[in-house]
Formats: sequence, structure tokens, C-alpha cells
Amino acid sequence: MTTPEQEITLTRTIVAPPPQLYAAFTSASGWCAWCCETAEVDARVGGRYHIYTQGYNAYGEFVHLEPDRSIAFTWDGDGEPPMRVHVLLDGQGDSTTMTFTVRVLGSTEVGFAAFLERTWGRVLDNLKAVLEGQAGG
Repeated sequence: MTTPEQEITLTRTIVAPPPQLYAAFTSASGWCAWCCETAEVDARVGGRYHIYTQGYNAYGEFVHLEPDRSIAFTWDGDGEPPMRVHVLLDGQGDSTTMTFTVRVLGSTEVGFAAFLERTWGRVLDNLKAVLEGQAGG
């Protein structure tokens, strides 16, 4: 059974300035610090990226980049439907509130949104831990 398009939104407040979060999504070293084993990133509108970790590949293209404020990219992961990700960064003093939205393009299996929430939730918690560790040391 499939469902129509699904969307999830996750929010994290991270003790790090917006430029650090922006770099986490727009540089190979940034992705590798919190999400994957290897990455190739061409951070420009129309530029592509490829991340790889533990037998899983994801590819995509940057469709919007506003330095230190917002990032949008497509996401095509192994065995998953195509998605679009939007990251909004709102700096507030020494912290940044990140709003992370994933929209699944097309129909998906029932329960896929819950899977995305669990998976991206863990990954974003790791991003928070890594960046706050960097900010403190």
C-alpha cells in the first residue's frame, strides 16, 4: 500500500553559529564530520553531491543556497523515493535554530514518514553533538 506525498519537519537548536551549520551541508568535510564516510560536494546552485556510508549512497543537486541562512537540495538515496530537503538556519546569539524539512516526491509506502523521522532525527542529533563539541573545544 502506498500513500501520497509525505513531509516531515524536524527542529534542533544547536549551540553553534549559522556558518558552521551551513558548512555542515555544503562541504565534503562538513558532511563527513556528522553523516557519512565519504562525500563529494559541489556547493553551488545546480552543483551535485554524493555521500556514502556503510553501503548506502545518496546523490542530489543543490537547488537553493543562501549562505548561512538556507539550503535546499534534492535527495536520491539507495532504495528510497526521490526527496527534497530544505534547511533553514535562524541564528540567535550563540545558537542556531535549524528547521529541517524533507518532502517525499511521489507516493511512498505507509510508514515511510515515520522511518524518515527516526532516521533523520538520529542523524541531526549527531550533527548537534558534533557541532556543539566543536564549539566547546
